[in-house]
Amino acid sequence: MGESATDPHQLRVRSGLGFVQVLRPALYVLLVLSALFTFWSAAPVAGRSLPAWTQSVAPTLFAIFLAIFAVYRFALMRAKKYPVAMGLFQVGLGALIWVLLLPSTRHKIAPPSSAAAEDVSALMASPDPRVRALAVEVAGYRRDPRYVADVIDRLGDADPAVRERAHASLTRLAGKDVGSDPQAWKSLARQRGWLR
Repeated sequence: MGESATDPHQLRVRSGLGFVQVLRPALYVLLVLSALFTFWSAAPVAGRSLPAWTQSVAPTLFAIFLAIFAVYRFALMRAKKYPVAMGLFQVGLGALIWVLLLPSTRHKIAPPSSAAAEDVSALMASPDPRVRALAVEVAGYRRDPRYVADVIDRLGDADPAVRERAHASLTRLAGKDVGSDPQAWKSLARQRGWLR
């Protein structure tokens, strides 16, 4: 009998690899579930939203997946059956993905909130015409009906550049041009339910 057949270290590595092989389907299930919870807890799917506490489910499932995956990769690297650099890279990348899944991180990289919308509306009332013109242009690109009333008000602005950008923004928002008359824009906005 060879030395490798009776080596306790080799037997431990083999039994560890065999154990993880049995868990391989569970790894895929954990990965798929963490992806589903990531996408579903971030936004409604088919009109249904998940409760807020489910935002912590995805990172928890992924952490379990990553722990089992890391044990498996380190066992392969220790048995010299997998390149060390590749294994370390994969585990490190998994740790980075886990950090990005954490609710605190997701809130930091979330899209602008309603507070940002209030900022744009406030900037449209700035005493500086350049700031007003830029705010009106931003409102047009965001295509958000919350800005319509403020942008229509800018059609009567003292600065011609602000009036021009307000008209362009309203045209972009509505998908059609009804001229420079604020009353015509108010009428269209009421028809579309943007104004009451």
